[in-house]
Amino acid sequence: MHLLNTLALVANIVVHASATPVEVVKRQLGTATVSLAQPSGTPSQLASGFIYGIPDNGSSISAQIPDHFYTEIKFNYCRAGGAQLPAPSRGWIFGVQEFDNRFASALSNYRTSRKFGARFILLVHDLWGADSLQSSSSVFPGDNNDFSNYNAFLTRLIAGLKTNNMIEGLDLDIWNEPDIQGFWTRSPEQWVQMWGVGYHRFRTELPGVLISGPSLASPPDRNLVWWNAFGSFISSNNSIPDVYTWHNLDSGLDVAKTLPFIVQWRGQYGLPDRPKNINEYAAPYEQIPSTGAWYISRLERYNIRGLRANWASAFELHDYLGNLLGKPGAGTSSYQPSGTGYWPVGEWQLYKYYASSMTGQRVATSGSADGLFDVYATRGAAANTVRILAGTRGTTGLYDITVTGLSAIGLSSGSVNIRTRRFDNNGQYGEVGAPVDLGVYGHTIANDQITFWVQPETASTAYAFEFV
Repeated sequence: MHLLNTLALVANIVVHASATPVEVVKRQLGTATVSLAQPSGTPSQLASGFIYGIPDNGSSISAQIPDHFYTEIKFNYCRAGGAQLPAPSRGWIFGVQEFDNRFASALSNYRTSRKFGARFILLVHDLWGADSLQSSSSVFPGDNNDFSNYNAFLTRLIAGLKTNNMIEGLDLDIWNEPDIQGFWTRSPEQWVQMWGVGYHRFRTELPGVLISGPSLASPPDRNLVWWNAFGSFISSNNSIPDVYTWHNLDSGLDVAKTLPFIVQWRGQYGLPDRPKNINEYAAPYEQIPSTGAWYISRLERYNIRGLRANWASAFELHDYLGNLLGKPGAGTSSYQPSGTGYWPVGEWQLYKYYASSMTGQRVATSGSADGLFDVYATRGAAANTVRILAGTRGTTGLYDITVTGLSAIGLSSGSVNIRTRRFDNNGQYGEVGAPVDLGVYGHTIANDQITFWVQPETASTAYAFEFV
């Protein structure tokens, strides 16, 4: 079904009068639910963070990207450490001056983040220089069981953090993706020993700063070897992070499936529960409105923070707010790091709606049983405050949305009028305007609920539904 012509049905798709129950069963792939009678906390935009994405400005706040691009998505978390900058800013293993120059990049990003009230995760491994561009002969902490060079690095880093008042709102990420050869080419055993040295230095000398980890590229349901090495070590070394972190970077991973493994892993090593942060989420092909809405829905349901992954390189890594913006020359040989003229891409419009239009209280939701369609919803006290964000995991399958508990917002009979908005995609750097208003349609209430079906026009399209 081509939705551009028939999305006049998307809300008329809501309880389509001509469809028999048998027809619905045959065509729909699953049902997502919204429970208006079950509030689940105040919205805090758990998905509105990204890794890198902020232009450098020496060690000062950057104003290169206009403020409204940050504020309208309620940007609240960044993660950076000067990665992929060329000489003379390659990190500690290339010399003290190269460390200081790379540290200046991180300090600039930190100061820009704090301007907007966002927390900042410092990527310690990037300051070391292990950003995937180092040579195969590069040294790593603990080589030959010698941590003296690493301790000298930590001494300079800690002094820099203190001198520059880079403490408030700071998380320390001791090492990113040690299970990936580009960032760590030593054993799990050497990695955890390094973790212990770094953890206890930071905990002693920076007692108010959060420490996060293990920031493995895969969750425990994908890579138990590294998780087990970490769990065994931190339980005996008294170096348990304040925040458990991992990555979700391909379509075979799903936090709904990962969380039981996290519980099992903690139980195996007697570890306490902690806040969780998927501090890199979404593969490149998943950074589209549909899958963006899917990730938002997942993170909000399970109360997990998330930062969008960033798949750019070199100076472009330090730009575009983590692939939410474009500008002249983006992704081409004419790209200029200091260039301006930014515009929003499709996902920025999605995140703007998520942050700016979905207010009041979150309500309980569930995704489809196949894991490919999900919803996030909020409401206030009145019926016209209900907002539902919906998206697939990059598919055009047909799904139902059932909204229950309509009496909680004063609707017990009659019909509900719903406005539908469509979020479009125009490629990685293509400009996209505000979501398209597809009109308002009425839907009959039965048994304190309504049901409607949605079939996206494209695999990248997301939708918002508003009670009016």
